[in-house]
Amino acid sequence: MKKKGFTLIELLAVIVILAIIALIATPMIMGVIEKARKEAAIQSVNGLLEAGEQYQVEGMLEGKPSNVIDLTSDTLSIKGSKPESGLLVIDNNGDMSIIAKYGKYCIEKKYEDEEPKIIDRNPCVMEEDEVDVKIYGVKREINSSSTEWERIDNSVGLEANAIKSQRELETGVENDFDDIYPWSDIYTYSWNKATGKETRWDEDGFAYTDDYIFTKIPEFYYRRYQENGYEYILISNKNIDGYTKSDEFSIGRYTMSGDENAVHSKSGEQPLANKKINEFREYAKALGNEFSQLDYHYFIIQLLYLVEYADYDSQAKLGKGNTNNTTIITSGGCNELGMKSGTLNNDWHHSMIYRGMEDIYGNIYQFVDGINIKDYQVYVCYDPNQYAVAAYDGCYQSIGYKNSTVAGWVTKLGYDSNNPLISFPTEVGESDSTSYITDRYMKNSGNRIVVVGGIRYSNTSAGLWCWYVSSAWQEPSYDHSARLIKYK
Repeated sequence: MKKKGFTLIELLAVIVILAIIALIATPMIMGVIEKARKEAAIQSVNGLLEAGEQYQVEGMLEGKPSNVIDLTSDTLSIKGSKPESGLLVIDNNGDMSIIAKYGKYCIEKKYEDEEPKIIDRNPCVMEEDEVDVKIYGVKREINSSSTEWERIDNSVGLEANAIKSQRELETGVENDFDDIYPWSDIYTYSWNKATGKETRWDEDGFAYTDDYIFTKIPEFYYRRYQENGYEYILISNKNIDGYTKSDEFSIGRYTMSGDENAVHSKSGEQPLANKKINEFREYAKALGNEFSQLDYHYFIIQLLYLVEYADYDSQAKLGKGNTNNTTIITSGGCNELGMKSGTLNNDWHHSMIYRGMEDIYGNIYQFVDGINIKDYQVYVCYDPNQYAVAAYDGCYQSIGYKNSTVAGWVTKLGYDSNNPLISFPTEVGESDSTSYITDRYMKNSGNRIVVVGGIRYSNTSAGLWCWYVSSAWQEPSYDHSARLIKYK
């Protein structure tokens, strides 16, 4: 006997019925999954709150009126994954306010709330009336070939542009960071050696031709770390657990000028050159114990720039600088810009300035003191009273990676969790000046010191990440100069 099969009509009927069931069931199933995800996110926040309570019980807040915890740090002992971003604030009474981002959910619990809840807020950050904490940050995939960083936290949606011409100086460009601390509180001043008094650039009595023109960088808090294939840089106005304080300091608005009898940071002068790094150190110390030359604070300037402009290509953002010229130019070419960043003429032959620091790259190399390199191994000292050449012990501690042993365009920077501020080139390539880190690294083996920024003929090699491992601690060079640092 022949077995009977399904007719085409019967098969179509079955398919239609299954489709109808799927249409009815899918939203219900997806709704259950969505609900489960929401509940999981809320439970994760409850876990963070419990960890915060344990944090208090252990006495870690003793003597502190309040504390702010970055939830992406390892401060709290939690089970499960950390949020993508978030803050936990504990006030004087031990009450907690929290905001955390898990996936697409932004979960918040204010002091007066009984339970956390999902809110619609982008970016997922605390409101000003909740706590006066601002975190401005950027992140970037470590192996990305793009020069760009992604803005995160309170930086989302912000714009930063620099002046590139006389016309733009007159019409203005948009830069939201002009009104955001700490960038808003960076200012240039004239220091009177005889009286020790300061006169701001926008006050009567200020003159760029005074002998000592400095730019003050206020204190702030920062965090640089790498996680899950990304690098993060965060800057805050408040002391957040897991962040490092950058104390207030001043940096010469101009490259060091004058002579061995008296060095200056002064408009209208040629950079002082053909001196060894230890000679520049002595010239700076002659002004007082609070003086030194450019040191690890250079990395602080890099952080400020990156969070503001979110791009490694400093020449594209701030201007080319004097980097394709036959001559070293005198200081003061950006006086008209005041505290604005950029250049008045972006033709490779004129000075650039970043927030009151003229020719921070280009024109002439600048020594970075307190850093010695021995066969590509970096050693750093953070105490200016102990800076010395060819020192590899004592206050000089080795960084947890070695510099690249070949020269080229920088494609990757090193990271040491014990010294997160220090970032030297570890990998280079034959890319170009429009990808990765965009600047060049020049190397030498043996005992070396470092200069930074590039010079009048560096062209596109120059920039905030242009390093030259130099032997100028033994032999001076007309291509090397220095910049004054003044501690609070």
